[in-house]
Formats: sequence, structure tokens, C-alpha cells
Amino acid sequence: MSLSKYVLAYLKTNYFTACLIGFLLAILLLRHIKKPRLSSRAWLILIVFLGLALRIGWIYSSSYTPQASWNPQHMLESDVANVHAIELTKGIWFHDAEGKPSARRPIGYPVLVALAYKLFGVNIAVAYALNLALFAAAAVCLYLIGRLVFSQRAGLLASFFFSIFPISIYSINMITDEHLFVPLWFFGLYMLLREIHGRRVRGALIWYGLIFGYAAMTRPNVIFMPFVVAFAYALLKYNWKKVLTSFALVLLLMQGLNLPWLIRNYNIWGVYLPYTASTAYIYSRVNSNATPEGAGRIPEKGEPGYSEELEQAALAKNEGLYDVLCQRLMRRWILEHPLEFLDLGSKRFLHFMCWNRTGVWPIWFQYYDGSFDPSRPLHPALRHFYEESSYIFYYILFFTFLIGVVFLICRWKEAGEAQRKSVWVLFSCFAFWCAEHMIIYPDRKYRFPLEVMMILAACHFLSFWIWDFRRPALFFKRR
Repeated sequence: MSLSKYVLAYLKTNYFTACLIGFLLAILLLRHIKKPRLSSRAWLILIVFLGLALRIGWIYSSSYTPQASWNPQHMLESDVANVHAIELTKGIWFHDAEGKPSARRPIGYPVLVALAYKLFGVNIAVAYALNLALFAAAAVCLYLIGRLVFSQRAGLLASFFFSIFPISIYSINMITDEHLFVPLWFFGLYMLLREIHGRRVRGALIWYGLIFGYAAMTRPNVIFMPFVVAFAYALLKYNWKKVLTSFALVLLLMQGLNLPWLIRNYNIWGVYLPYTASTAYIYSRVNSNATPEGAGRIPEKGEPGYSEELEQAALAKNEGLYDVLCQRLMRRWILEHPLEFLDLGSKRFLHFMCWNRTGVWPIWFQYYDGSFDPSRPLHPALRHFYEESSYIFYYILFFTFLIGVVFLICRWKEAGEAQRKSVWVLFSCFAFWCAEHMIIYPDRKYRFPLEVMMILAACHFLSFWIWDFRRPALFFKRR
């Protein structure tokens, strides 16, 4: 399929379009509704309680429970993370079903779940309570960033839309990294944005190294954060020595926090494996056999790109060496086929961000054969409702985000200097994440943190649309 067809997929219309138009018109009524006079803190508490109620309702209605031990017939990502957490309470440090050391999954979130299990007992209700607390923390972080960068109303709206976010609700009973990653990453960003707004953060670089280091151990995508911190300091017009120092210190602290894991992996496999042994899967989707939708396989004997050394590592079941060799082969393919990679990566990114129907990942995980209680299946009509709600929400979010970006650009000169710098920092995070997903498998599960960030720009526009909109001044102020 040509690149233009992936672009044109964004321009197709269906009843989602009517939902977007209806949404934008309906929320204008909010300005005419008499609201109770509550403080922003009270509104935030109500919003968080709404989000908690929706998630608790999902926990009770879903028939999915993560596996508590290795099941040879069924083990998906959430199951593996939960088993790792349970085994950590017994002193078993990330082994596979055969009892051999593994580094397939990021360790940050299972370690936290294991700590909760150790403190309160190995019970899935403990993990659910932890996820609920992490949701509340994420909602508060989103409010704080929205208030700091845009306005108090934008912050409250962002927290509200996150609270009713279907993907966040549906995944609350899964043991998945995003629960920890989102509040961790956004809290670190909030601290960085506070500096941009002239609010001193004592020991800032140390905090960034520790917070973003643990975030990278939870979701390795954010290995780019030293660049973002240095970029923020350059925007603040610090001298080049401080900019370079900020980059180096944050990078060293991030890797220092991860050093025990790095040493553990080196002692086992004799290679440096900083986060996860997941490159093999990525490489299988980044070569001449790959498709933008994520299909593909590692080249076999007789095909371009075949490696006998890689095959030997696979036969020896050397997970670390296999991963390192896949990294090398993937880099070689990208460098030797730059145009082919650019075409594949561009299509992959467009597929990754598109609003079309490709399945709702929390529903798929929970109602995959063997995942749920067979005596409590999900009725097809109810599944359709849950999935369509998610599709509609993302469609509205995506296009409202695009409008929000245009709104920001058109009103750029009217924005304060601190707001402009903050937007540049958030944009740099967005751009780095998108660039990574020209390579990484385009599973829309990995889009979740970006969707949370998109809520901020969307709610900046919606705040204006609801309370300040006057037809002649939609994008430009009247003179």
C-alpha cells in the first residue's frame, strides 16, 4: 500500500465524524449550565472520585484475573508481569516458565507490585488498589501540568477526560506497565515545567535522573529524557556548560539507577543488556519482510539479512546475546536500506496513530481465549459497546488535539514566554516518542502515554471553546 493511502485513511468519515461535531456543539452548553461554586481542589477531588468509581465498576464487571503462576497453555503480558511480581516476593529474580533467567519484560512495575504484595500480602486486590492509587496520581499530575502550562480550567478538563478515558478504565485490572509509567513520567515533566516557569526545584537534576531513570525501567521509550532536559535548559538560555552538564548528569543517574539490572544481565549472558531483551521481536518487524501493520519475521537461511551467528545464539537459548545480535542486524538493515526504512517507518507511524478499528487492546487481553472466567463471558453486544466507546473517544481526542495544535500555533504570539517554552518541551517528548515508533512494533497499547499527552493540548482548546469562544475570535483575537 502506498504512503498516500495511509494518509487518506485519516480523511475518511463515518458516524465518528458526527460524534465529533455533536460533541463540540454539545459542550458549548456547559457555559449556560449553572455550576455549584466549588474550589478547584473540590472539583479535582470529585473528578478523581468519578474516575475511581468507573474503574472499580470495571474491576467488578470484568471476568478477567491475571494468572498467579506459570500456565503452559496461556500467558499474556499482564499474566507474566503478575507472576514476576509474585515470584519476586519469594526471591526469584525474573525467571521464565522453565526457571531460567529472563529479561523479556521491563522490571519497574513488577518490582513495585512485588513490594505491595510483600507489604500487604499476595492478593490480586492489592494490585488493583495500587493501580487505583496510580490512576489518582496520574489524574492529579495531568491537572497540575494543565494548570501550570495553560489554565486551571484546562487542567481540570484534562483530569476529567483522563478519568473517563475508556482505555484507562478497561486496563485497570491488568498488571501492565502503563499504570506506573504515566504518573511517573508526567510527574517528572511537571517538575521540569515548574523550572521553566521560574519555580525553583531543589536538586532538580538529581530528581530528573531518578524519576526518569525509574520511568525508563518501566517503559524504556523514555531513554530520550536527558535530551529533553538539556533542551529545556537551552530554552532557559543557560550557558552551554550547564546544558551539557544537565544532559550528562541525568543520563548517568538514569543508568546508575539501572546498574544492578545491567550487572545482573551481564553476569548471566556476558553482554550489556540495559533494559529488556525485546529487540528480537522488534527486529523481526524491521527488515525486508516487515509490514507497516507489524507483521514480519527474522530472515531465514537463503534470504537477505540471514545470520548464522544469530541462529546459533537462538539454538543455545542465549537470550542476551540473541538480543544484542538482533540490535546489530537491525541497525545494519536500517543503514543499508535508508529509503526502504523511511517508507516503512512513515507508514508504521501513520498506522500507529490512526483512528481506524484494529481492536481495543485491554478488551483483547482480557477476553482472549483462556484469559477470562468461561462462566462469565462478555456478551457480544456489550463488547461492541465497549470497543465503539473507545474508538469514538480516540477519534474525538485525536481531532480535538489537532485543532488544539492549530489553536496553539495561531495564538503563539499571544502566549507567554514560559508557556511557549513548556509547549516546546512537551512537543519534544511527543516527537521523540513518535520517532521511536517508526521502529517499534506499532501496537496501539504503546500509544497510551501519547494519548494522555494529547489530552493536554485538546483541553487547552476545549477550555477556550467552552468558556471564551466568540465566533470572530476562534483562532485569532479580535483587534
